[in-house]
Amino acid sequence: MSLPASTVTVERAGTSCTVVCGDSREELKAYRGQVDLIVTSPPYADARRRHYDSVHPDDFAAWFMTFNESFRGALKTSGSLVINIKDKVVGGVRHRYVWHTIEALAGAGWYCIEDYLWHKTNPMPGYWPTRLRDGWEYCFHLSKSKRPYMNQDAVRRPVGGWVESRLARLGEHDRCRQNSANASGFGRDISRWLNKRTVLPPNVLSLPLVGKNVGHPAVFPIDLPLFFIRLLCPEGGLVCDPFGGSGTTGLAALAAGRRSVLIDNNGEYCEAALKRLREETPAHRQPEHG
Repeated sequence: MSLPASTVTVERAGTSCTVVCGDSREELKAYRGQVDLIVTSPPYADARRRHYDSVHPDDFAAWFMTFNESFRGALKTSGSLVINIKDKVVGGVRHRYVWHTIEALAGAGWYCIEDYLWHKTNPMPGYWPTRLRDGWEYCFHLSKSKRPYMNQDAVRRPVGGWVESRLARLGEHDRCRQNSANASGFGRDISRWLNKRTVLPPNVLSLPLVGKNVGHPAVFPIDLPLFFIRLLCPEGGLVCDPFGGSGTTGLAALAAGRRSVLIDNNGEYCEAALKRLREETPAHRQPEHG
């Protein structure tokens, strides 16, 4: 397969996605201070040959930190970094290279804003003598500041049918704040749900695994980056995936009406991303709550 040109831009629905075939440590220099959100799933330790040299778990944190200056330099002060990743089993036990990586990033000045979990609603079947099916992955939200850009209204969900039935039978104690009996400082006031139609989602995202081969061994569902793009990137902002893979982040950005740039050092992945961006781009933007 012939490798793509080093930079190709696909335009759809009034916005664009640029695919750059190269090393993001170098290519991100052209986007200094321009990126609102980096959302990515880096190569898992020892998982992908010919992709950033298939890093051993013991060396992963140090390797990932070689991208630190490029990521920080590209992000705006209000920008965010979201990393989707999962620990690897080595010699029958979980290797904590993911934890070591996040600790290294925090030591380098990143703020750990929130930890999300991607709950896989259809985990792969199998049998392991000391473990169960692998049904979740981390999504770490880090930033350069303690108050990064965040639009919570963009990810609100319908509150659900339980509200009407519960509020229809409000008792005397439901119409004022009820503090916790153990003096923890927590309390509730159910009457505050009157006339509310939406609610903030939890930090557990329940999404299925991708069920088709798109030229890449580890494809996350489009709704995963789409959630973080809506939450953490303003309209008209720029999204970057420095390990662009098969282009899922680009598809999500186009669906949300955001500009994006995907960078990958594997030419075959860049080809796969361009193919998907040209053939699978949603015909319309998905609505946002607000």
